[in-house]
Amino acid sequence: MRIVLATAVILIFCLANTAMAAAGISPDWKERNSVEGSPFSGLMFSSDSSTVFAGGNQMYVRSWDGEQHWGGRYGGVAAMSADGNYTVYGLGTRLVMLNKDGTERWARSMGGAVRALAISPDGALVVSADDNGYINSWYRNGEFYARNVTSLVKQLAISPKGTLVVATTETGLQFMTPALDPVWSDTKNGTIDTDILFSYDGSTIITSGGKRVSSHTNTGVLNWMNDITGDAITGIGCSYDCSVIVIGNQDGSVQAMDRYGTVHWSYPAGQWVNTVAVSQDASVIVAAGIDQNLYVLDHGGRLLAKKQMDTIIHSRSLAVSPDGKRIVVADEYALNGYTLSPEPENIELITVIPTSARYTYSPSVPTPETTVIVTQVTSVPVTTLPAPTKSPLTPAVAMIATMGGLLLTLVKRRP
Repeated sequence: MRIVLATAVILIFCLANTAMAAAGISPDWKERNSVEGSPFSGLMFSSDSSTVFAGGNQMYVRSWDGEQHWGGRYGGVAAMSADGNYTVYGLGTRLVMLNKDGTERWARSMGGAVRALAISPDGALVVSADDNGYINSWYRNGEFYARNVTSLVKQLAISPKGTLVVATTETGLQFMTPALDPVWSDTKNGTIDTDILFSYDGSTIITSGGKRVSSHTNTGVLNWMNDITGDAITGIGCSYDCSVIVIGNQDGSVQAMDRYGTVHWSYPAGQWVNTVAVSQDASVIVAAGIDQNLYVLDHGGRLLAKKQMDTIIHSRSLAVSPDGKRIVVADEYALNGYTLSPEPENIELITVIPTSARYTYSPSVPTPETTVIVTQVTSVPVTTLPAPTKSPLTPAVAMIATMGGLLLTLVKRRP
């Protein structure tokens, strides 16, 4: 009898842990791409999770509830400020800044075609780079700030406080002030770096390219530089303080490392992972790629949910809200908005490959709320999906209840 009781208790405990470890992905809305065969890219959330930005051949901005939505402009080189109030894009030699409702704020002409740009979180600073090697900075009102010349820029980023500009170029990594005065540069360690990430306080800069990930201070001091993978890195994201750095690889894995560059776990997605995204506290990590699956992992690399999309997911076509409750992903046909719920769904269990001890992740930092202004410009049809019908008891919970009843029956029958 004791063996039966012990077995029942262990089974209930295991089922309870399984239920808590899983999650469900609920569809909220879907926006069809009017440009066939050209998926949205450069996806991002505003800091309060209320607004979604998508670039690509067609730019699209919408509030999560759909009350504000506009699009139709070219967004191949484009970005939204973190507060959701401003959007900038480059089209040919023109650099354009838009207000929150999609109306044009100002436009300026560059000497060459705009190839990269960045906007500070509050929209106070805009930096652009053109094909002639010029980098220009602008104030929010469109007033010219400064100019410098460099080798051709791959990507630009502005620190959260707007005090540092970082550029990955064809000759190396460059740090500059908003006035584009040089702070530090590195032309010795190769030119493979492309992607740029900042910690929330601007003290740490993470860059990646090829098989390599690097960490620098904001004065250019190298913290570490590691070749992480055997194949090329295809996507990178980090928590708000860069204590958790997540990469997707051509070898089909998702890997997570700490602030010191030590890999802690590897999740086997199986096929080429094109893109990853990380919530502010790294409690939710999402990845997708050519196998058409959307993977949702927790901070320890355990699978929370898995959903098959209609097509493959391309680079920079995935984002998770800072609070980890919302996910937006673009396949080749549409932009999809999902809510991550605690109710589990049927998922395929895959064993995580541990590579060292788990790290401890930090709690999220609250971000200020912003107000959504409802103004229609170019209307884009919104398709609202019906909420899925949910059973009052999930299979795991029902099993727990059944085993609990069995346990009580055995106890009552015990002499």
